[in-house]
Amino acid sequence: MKKIIFRVLQVLVTVGVLAWVFRDPAMRAGMAAALRKADPKWITIGIAVAGAGEVANIWRWGIFLKVQGVHISWRRTAELFMVGVFFGLFLLGTAGGDVMKVLLLVKGRQYQKSTVFLTVVADRLSGLFVLVPFSLAIVGLRYGWMSQTPAARGLLWVLVAFAAGCVAFIGGSFAIAATGLMKRLPVRTPGREKLLEMAAAYDLFRGAWRASLLAILLSFPVLFTFFGTFYCAALAFHANISLPDMFSIMPVVTVISSLPVSVSGLGVREEMFKQLLGDLAHVSGNLAVLISLTGFLIYVFWSILGGIAYLWSRPEAGEIARPDSKNS
Repeated sequence: MKKIIFRVLQVLVTVGVLAWVFRDPAMRAGMAAALRKADPKWITIGIAVAGAGEVANIWRWGIFLKVQGVHISWRRTAELFMVGVFFGLFLLGTAGGDVMKVLLLVKGRQYQKSTVFLTVVADRLSGLFVLVPFSLAIVGLRYGWMSQTPAARGLLWVLVAFAAGCVAFIGGSFAIAATGLMKRLPVRTPGREKLLEMAAAYDLFRGAWRASLLAILLSFPVLFTFFGTFYCAALAFHANISLPDMFSIMPVVTVISSLPVSVSGLGVREEMFKQLLGDLAHVSGNLAVLISLTGFLIYVFWSILGGIAYLWSRPEAGEIARPDSKNS
């Protein structure tokens, strides 16, 4: 019941924020005019850039699967990953999408759920290892530009708080894990399960540091192709914004739109683009919303492929436990 109520609230917030974003008839008319002048070439390039990011994402997850002894083909890895993208975008949220690909992989009972789930935790953590320092670098290098207005400055400090929280949580959990205190925490300790997952992920990083380093390096194209997709959307609508400016606002947009207050960040993301591109790059509200929606729809395109993959998803021979297997 709590989950149902939470989803209903997300839908209500999404509808409410979108209604607020599109409330101005003049802005809607401006969006229609901008759509007629859009350059489809840059939208096509954006689709290709997003696809390259998904390939890097699949490769990164595949590395952790192999480290954990989960040996499946690249095709099956890509299939399961895209299924997770589909469910994460449309139905269950990011965590739910991760759960779906884990459940499909352990369906044949050849692999333990905890083993596969650890690969997802390590995969997400490796992404934070790039997003957090990049965000802090943006704060340090472009603070003046990012704080031109009180609203933009406030959003920038939200990013600072997020980065500081991640540093404190990751550093604290690593220190606790390294000293062996993690398993001694009382059962009722808030966040104990998450801390145990983090500890297991750290063990995975330490035990396979070369593979983990490659996975972290892959997080750079994963992150920057995501930012680049929205930049391609901006070019498609002839918005006057530079690549450094777009890459500067994207960490703020990414962090705030990832908060579980709306469905896939819809509405929240559009308002962030409208606020930041308007205040900092002087992009009109109708163009800012179009950029946001186009970037989102490019990822919808790839997630639909994940839905098709789900319809055709079948376990490989190596995933199915033999009758005499100890897991059967």
